[in-house]
Amino acid sequence: MAVVAIALNCVPIGAYAEEGADAKKPLQDQGAASSAPVVDKIDVKPGDRWSYQVVDDVTGETKATTVHTLTEIRDKSYSVQSAFTAFGQSVATTSLQVFDENWNLLEDQLWTRKPADPVTGIRLPLKVGAQWKTHFTSIRKTPPETQFQTDANIRVVGYEPVMLKFNKTYDAFKLEINEALTNSAASSTSAPPSVVTVKVTMWYAPSVNRYVKRITETRINDRLQSRSIELLTAYARRHDDE
Repeated sequence: MAVVAIALNCVPIGAYAEEGADAKKPLQDQGAASSAPVVDKIDVKPGDRWSYQVVDDVTGETKATTVHTLTEIRDKSYSVQSAFTAFGQSVATTSLQVFDENWNLLEDQLWTRKPADPVTGIRLPLKVGAQWKTHFTSIRKTPPETQFQTDANIRVVGYEPVMLKFNKTYDAFKLEINEALTNSAASSTSAPPSVVTVKVTMWYAPSVNRYVKRITETRINDRLQSRSIELLTAYARRHDDE
């Protein structure tokens, strides 16, 4: 099960069945594609924070809320305090996560990625039709010593409005990320390695400088292990006193 922890470490177990009939509509027409912007920067600063609702899409249960606060920008990376509050609880569990300048995950409390994991990030300039591949290694910080090799394919497939709760709508880029994980130690054992795949569909909204909706599906040997959705519930910019 350690292999799944990598895929889901930055993906709170949760979902929200809010796709409905609109999810079956075409991503966009030619006119919408031509009107999509090209994003060449991410405008964030310490104190910015994003809150998400976390619901399990398999059971339909609300699981938690998460709040991510950008604490520092240093060495071309973002330090983020992530607070996870389980549903029905009042005390949050906090941890430090480190992202590169494109919101790709570099490090959390358990794992280091070299280079970064794209399941939460983008690549600049961001535009419809862009696609790229990356290979990274995940290294466990504490025993047992474990490494995973991951191949990821990313596509920007559209630019469309995303309506969340309370009729709040964001114009967002739709990204599809597909990852295949391999345990580097599996070859030294007689047991056949498990095939772990992660499929992420993410809507990145330039107006909030982060994703507003993210669906994560994890499969082991092509069998569904979890399916989660995160939805933005609040976004707050740091207010300058100057």
